[in-house]
Amino acid sequence: MKKRMSWRLKRPKISMHIDIGMLIFFIILVYILFSVISYVTSDKTEVYEVRMGTLSYNESYRGIAIRQESLVKSAYSGKVNYYNREGDRVKVGGLAYSVDEKGELADYADSDQLAKDYYTDKDLNLFRNQVISFVSDFDSSRFFTVYDFKSASASQAQKISNRAVLSGIKDLKLTTLRTVKAKETGSIVYSYDNYNGMTFKSLSAKDFDSSACKKAQLRDGAKISAGKPAYRIVTDENWSVAIKVTDPDSAKRLMKEDFVEVRFLKNDHTSWASVDGREDKDGNWLINLSFTNSMENFCMDRFVDVEILSNEKKGLKVPVSSITEGEFFVVPKDYVTKGTNNQQGVLIRYYTDAGDAGSSGTQFIPTLPYSETENSYYLDNSVLKEGMILEKKDSQDQYTLSKKKTLSGVYYINKGYPDFRQVTVNMQDDEYAIVEPNELYGLQEYDYIVLHADTVSFNNY
Repeated sequence: MKKRMSWRLKRPKISMHIDIGMLIFFIILVYILFSVISYVTSDKTEVYEVRMGTLSYNESYRGIAIRQESLVKSAYSGKVNYYNREGDRVKVGGLAYSVDEKGELADYADSDQLAKDYYTDKDLNLFRNQVISFVSDFDSSRFFTVYDFKSASASQAQKISNRAVLSGIKDLKLTTLRTVKAKETGSIVYSYDNYNGMTFKSLSAKDFDSSACKKAQLRDGAKISAGKPAYRIVTDENWSVAIKVTDPDSAKRLMKEDFVEVRFLKNDHTSWASVDGREDKDGNWLINLSFTNSMENFCMDRFVDVEILSNEKKGLKVPVSSITEGEFFVVPKDYVTKGTNNQQGVLIRYYTDAGDAGSSGTQFIPTLPYSETENSYYLDNSVLKEGMILEKKDSQDQYTLSKKKTLSGVYYINKGYPDFRQVTVNMQDDEYAIVEPNELYGLQEYDYIVLHADTVSFNNY
């Protein structure tokens, strides 16, 4: 009997050999990629070096000029002629203006007899200096100065012209020309408005609306009637600028100052002013800035733009983004003691069995104060918890943690990790704050702090 032959296919053996070197390289590559991605996507702790600096919170206002001034009215009718540049100072008995009742002077001035005598080398130099001064000081953001230059130049030209006319008619017999001399010494102005004679006491908040001011310009050669204004004269160098302050805190801060430094935006000049003020029945604060100089520069202006420069503070300058708040337990100083290694801390009363008062003891927990008052310390609430019972050393007196206080501070990072430091802010704007230097629990110059406090959680450290 033949045996049945059976065939069985054999499966080939698969080699499971793995290159250990390649595996390690792959693991390292994955780790590096993960680390790079984590670094790129994580918030960075940026550091800022604290330095001394200054901060000024300059406040700008449009104020009302209040002066000792009087309006002089004409005694004659006719064409008026002026002989002084606007803003010039005239003395008692000096020629202020003339009135040509029948126009004879105007006809004489239009003739060619005086043309050669109009301008001298001195006059030409004066115009040249005016142009040079205007060009060197011109600022396109203050284009209104162009009109001031135009007015000053026209006024000077008219003064020269009228002077020449007046000197040329001495030998003429013009019975209709009336010359008028000044009765007061002061700065002469050829305009007036409905604010003439206004005082700080009579001023109201609605007067600061410039549209309420009605100004009239007096022009050389124009017709004038008897009894109408001929010119305005400012007789006292003492004057003031009244401002309306909308922020009560700013107004009260100004009222505490005896003097403040003021910059005039028209010409960038600065001057010191004494401060007075009042609050009206509607709660508006009106502040009066009184000066003893610079009146002649602004005798033609009713509204004056000023900037108060006195609000300047010096100290440690830190970014506002670095300032945060921390909450701390208020603990009487008697309950803060020192441990065996001279560390400051507190004794915590603990109970191992809530039902057995005898099974208890005290444990020393180190904790540093972050600020203090005369009788209390402010201790970190990340270590201490509300409801813990503190025990005074060598006494049975106890104190339960509950009272808290919020402090302003920054994250000090000199030691390589963030630690809260209290700061006292004296002044701040949108970007920086000036804080008190060298406080017991505060900062010193050249300390390093976290630039963005919101990237740090104090309780995690």
